[in-house]
Amino acid sequence: MMLTQMLLLFLTSLVTSFNNMKAIDLTHPVGENTLAWPTINKFTTANVVKTQVGVEGEGGYWYEARDINQAEHSGTHLDAPAHFYKGGWHTSDIPLERLAGPGVRISIEERVEKDLDTGLVVEDILSWEEQHGEVPDGAVVIIHTGHGRWYGDKVKYFGRPAELDLPENDTEHLHFPGVEPAAAEWLVRNRNIVGLGIDTPSTDKGQSRDFKTHQVLGEANIWGLENLARTEELPSTGFVVYNMVHKLEGGSGGPTRVIAILGVTSGARVEVGRWILSISCACLIVLNM
Repeated sequence: MMLTQMLLLFLTSLVTSFNNMKAIDLTHPVGENTLAWPTINKFTTANVVKTQVGVEGEGGYWYEARDINQAEHSGTHLDAPAHFYKGGWHTSDIPLERLAGPGVRISIEERVEKDLDTGLVVEDILSWEEQHGEVPDGAVVIIHTGHGRWYGDKVKYFGRPAELDLPENDTEHLHFPGVEPAAAEWLVRNRNIVGLGIDTPSTDKGQSRDFKTHQVLGEANIWGLENLARTEELPSTGFVVYNMVHKLEGGSGGPTRVIAILGVTSGARVEVGRWILSISCACLIVLNM
């Protein structure tokens, strides 16, 4: 009886701990309004079925199904290292433990409001570290530009001049912020990060022609996240990012569900695992009493 009571108190404590956490979905919905890089295919559906099979209440049932077609680099998605580096990991090659990590949010929104073609620079990282300490090992660095608020407006989001009548596949007139290659290089050489995400169409700036930031990250087997949502709701630290990308063999990237769990420490991945193991053991003990 005493053991049972102790286990119930322990489980109650764990539930309370989980309730103190807040989850933020950093993913845009996927559908006909999903934005994709201008040169790739848009999201489509086919073989859509919505029907009642048989008679309701007499063994019948409702049935829905459809085929979907979505490019790897559309909507909120992962850039695998192989995207811009030959020999880098493809989507399914990325080790599971490297698809999550303590989150770091660095904001350049104030500068973006004055210059759409700006990007994260080394000084931004150093300034952040002066306030919050070093970027932790295994971190996922999220760059908040504020540009993500225009995701529902294709012209503004891609930064094309509104007065120009441009084709859908135009890539010459893109203006949005990104990450300067020197900043990506600094992170690769000086900090042990697993991923870098941003609330724009690309980790490289819109006017980039060589996608050098992609190349730098890819060579180091660091993945990217693009078209992130709700980055304005993230704190500077104190959250963990989970990148739940499709396990695509040979993938250069892929659609993903990205969530941030707030109110946790950098060791949250280990702690959550321990909690789950503890709950499982506690349940087994109770069931076998």
